[in-house]
Amino acid sequence: MESQPVSRVLTVEELLKINEEQNLALGLELLSSRETLQQTITSEEIDRPGLPLAGFFECFQGERVLIMGRGEIAYIKKLEVQKDLTNLEKLFHYKVPAVVVTHGQEPPQSLVTMCERYQVPLLRTKLPTKQFIPFVTRFLTDYFAPSVNIHGNLVSVYGIGVLIIGKSGIGKSEVTLGLVDRGHKFIADDLVKIRRLSKIEGYDLVGEPTIHLGAFLEIRGVGIINISQYYGEGRIQKSESIGLIVELHEWDTRYQYDRLGIDERFERILDVEIPKRTIPVSNGRNLPLLIELAAYREIMRRLGRNSAEELDQKLLGLLKR
Repeated sequence: MESQPVSRVLTVEELLKINEEQNLALGLELLSSRETLQQTITSEEIDRPGLPLAGFFECFQGERVLIMGRGEIAYIKKLEVQKDLTNLEKLFHYKVPAVVVTHGQEPPQSLVTMCERYQVPLLRTKLPTKQFIPFVTRFLTDYFAPSVNIHGNLVSVYGIGVLIIGKSGIGKSEVTLGLVDRGHKFIADDLVKIRRLSKIEGYDLVGEPTIHLGAFLEIRGVGIINISQYYGEGRIQKSESIGLIVELHEWDTRYQYDRLGIDERFERILDVEIPKRTIPVSNGRNLPLLIELAAYREIMRRLGRNSAEELDQKLLGLLKR
């Protein structure tokens, strides 16, 4: 089911464009020439170069965006007075992708000169350092999170992201429409982008549309429908943590379908295991209802409840009488 993970790079020009279009509140402005905009950022890590400016480069990694706060700028000005810019220039030997000056400070001329000499983008934000760092870290972490595109549909059912997969023409879009009609929230049709985000314990898989063009759903025999026009904006959601995979499978008498639900099955995506249910498709089966029940069952499982195990225990109790 899983395709190859998507690797990403971010040019400084793209960063500025995303900041403007998505209103990221980073408040970035370009101080260097536009020729530097094609420099690429390849890491979500950032750095404050206090120790390197003092001459300690042992743990310095140059692929990170450098954040210059009041302390760093004051120290560079001191180096200018001392006419010793050796450590400042050595910073740029590490192929720094970009330098950001915070607090709206005017960068020292020596910093401007080094950025021009080594073609490093020089940016400025009015935000204080302690506010800018979490903002930019959150953005870069999300942007560079490992991701993969998977053919399927994504619906939020009772607050759980349900990834619906199956061969072409099996009825994924029709089932998605049925779930939306029952009050659940549409996220993506046909192709789902899945990102692996870190959390306190382990990882979380978050699904969203590959392209945010609106809530359009393709139904064979009907055409393209706009979910927001038919059901309102309240039935649309931008993303959701994926908690269940449902595979729609054409009914096959030779296939061993799970009838009791005692044996849990999982699908691995980006090295994260997600519970999976295979639901056979045949005439007369209410698939949206079955997926609702599968999602509700997953909620109960997380709470330590399992209907199959409860029935098993009751049967064992009867046999012991």
